[in-house]
Amino acid sequence: MAKRISKTQYMMGLQCPKRLWLYNHRQDLLPTVTAARQRLLDEGLAVDELSRRAHPGGELVEYDNRMLHLALKRTAALVKEGPRFIYEGAFAAGAALVRCDILERNFDGTWDLIEVKSSTAVHEEHLSDAAVQRYVLEGGGLKINKCWLMFLDASYIRQGPVDPLKLFRREDITARTAELSPEVEQDLRKFMRTVASPDVPEAPIGRQCSDPYDCEFRGHCWKGLPDSSIFDIPRLSWEKKNTLRLMGVMKFADVPDNFELNEAQRLYQRVERTGRPVVIAPAIKAFLSALEYPLYYVDFETLMPGIPLYNGSRPYQQLPFQVSIHVQASPGAEPEQLEYLGDSYEDPRPGLIEALRRGIGPKGSLVAYNAGFEAARMREMAEDFPASRTWLPGFADRLVDLMIPFRQQFYVLPQFKGRCSIKVVLPELVPEMTYEGLAIGNGADAQLAYAAMVRGKLNPDEVKKTRQDLKVYCGQDTLAMVKIMAKLYEAAA
Repeated sequence: MAKRISKTQYMMGLQCPKRLWLYNHRQDLLPTVTAARQRLLDEGLAVDELSRRAHPGGELVEYDNRMLHLALKRTAALVKEGPRFIYEGAFAAGAALVRCDILERNFDGTWDLIEVKSSTAVHEEHLSDAAVQRYVLEGGGLKINKCWLMFLDASYIRQGPVDPLKLFRREDITARTAELSPEVEQDLRKFMRTVASPDVPEAPIGRQCSDPYDCEFRGHCWKGLPDSSIFDIPRLSWEKKNTLRLMGVMKFADVPDNFELNEAQRLYQRVERTGRPVVIAPAIKAFLSALEYPLYYVDFETLMPGIPLYNGSRPYQQLPFQVSIHVQASPGAEPEQLEYLGDSYEDPRPGLIEALRRGIGPKGSLVAYNAGFEAARMREMAEDFPASRTWLPGFADRLVDLMIPFRQQFYVLPQFKGRCSIKVVLPELVPEMTYEGLAIGNGADAQLAYAAMVRGKLNPDEVKKTRQDLKVYCGQDTLAMVKIMAKLYEAAA
């Protein structure tokens, strides 16, 4: 149980008191860190390290949870007589404990607090984050002159080595953190009572389960829901979900007929109630008749680094590093696979563009699942690499979205539960084909694996295995589209 509320726990409490309580009392419920979460953590650490280069000459306060008193003591010594900048300083006052990304000493004895974020904009939760730090610093006797939010400039384009002075933007949040100060004190008292209580707080399922951050205890709190609950209804607002919950309605099938649902939601409910699929053969047939063979099933894997890796790229730009193409000459024909995977040592996009040019002919439809993603990447690459502008946008224009029959409800199964992603559709239509057991089983895994190669974290044997695992995963996506297309032909017949 916490003797003090850390900054992390303070933010948990603002989001949901139950999350804060579980974090202190039931850490056994914490899931393993997902690939997507690990990618965010790695990105945050890299951004923190780079931000210090924009404020050089400071000293980092090493931190060990088991030796907190040493971090507090070292920070106090640096405040008394130390460098201009203190990185990760530890401070405690009253019920709170914080670490500050960067503290800047001013000539008049005041301090500037610089909170570093890996985002490209200031968000409301960032203000609360900085406000609790300011509260603790001032409670410990420091005079704060300015509070800054330092974040990535989305317009920055890398040319040569990353320039931290140009990569980051700063926004003055001094006044806004001052306004929050009274709330901080009240919140800290409330959160200490929450943590001290032996009883878990009541907190119904709601928007706070994923806003502003995904809650790590969601699996625990949601485990008692029925298989098809009101929270599975696609594109239903939280206001309506809460209304249904207060009415005592938890099953999708039990939503009253007079409750406001749109046409698509009502169709999903009908499928859920009857257990009978919806297959509109004429609509599927019309979709298939618009295809031009040969078909090129295309899937990209992308990297989205906050700190640009390559010249000409921006923070969080989607950078395709891998493509799989299955080419099918005619309906039902055995497909041929083509693939490209960047070598991780240089920008993979030129090689991928060349693979597209060589692998895709002048005629035939390109097929992708959620094709807007591949189309956007093609057009972006054409902008970034002018030599491809005469033909690559044309590939984007030829893309057909295989999700359309499922999103537009030409083909709906009860097992879809109102969803239509390929990870949902595939196991129901092609049960013998699964992503289970693959070393890389989703896009987040693929990003993390490629990033590990780019950053030199793998030895040669690990690189070889990772490359093979990436090829298997990306190839699975395009082969899955071939199999789904075959099922659509069966349905149309």
